[in-house]
Amino acid sequence: MPTLDEVNGLTPREFSATFGAVYEHSPWIAERAFERAPFATPLDLQLALYGVVQAASEGERLALVQAHPELAGKEAGAGALTEASAREQSAAGLGTLTPDQKAELRELNRRYREAFGFPFVICARLNRRDAILGTLRARLANTREQELANAIAQIGEIARLRIADLVDRAR
Repeated sequence: MPTLDEVNGLTPREFSATFGAVYEHSPWIAERAFERAPFATPLDLQLALYGVVQAASEGERLALVQAHPELAGKEAGAGALTEASAREQSAAGLGTLTPDQKAELRELNRRYREAFGFPFVICARLNRRDAILGTLRARLANTREQELANAIAQIGEIARLRIADLVDRAR
């Protein structure tokens, strides 16, 4: 776990290797955030990365959301999740769904993707399976614009926690 001083001493390639996976399958965010170094605090690092997301085009933000796997979806079943996603989904209890819960989640995911054109995203580490199912049901009533904003906000929470896992609070 690098300190912030060590993070500030990384080359662009090292920075991308370290933080490229913070945003699921979207290393372009870390590549652009490197330009904002040095970072005074871990929060500055987090805000630099999130600032790239906020400054991105709508198409880039949509691609970021689409890069996320469905919760307990095909990728999980095939063991194709990133290490971080697998750990987060497991912590939320999504690996121990009953057959009925799996069927319900699969149907809700299908309806969500059909309605909005991208997967449902929620910070699994901050939720458990019942809350995730309830939130997914509730968010189906939103507009596409609301859901794109919700997804980006949830991705920000996921990234915040992943950054905290990666950076030592000591300078």
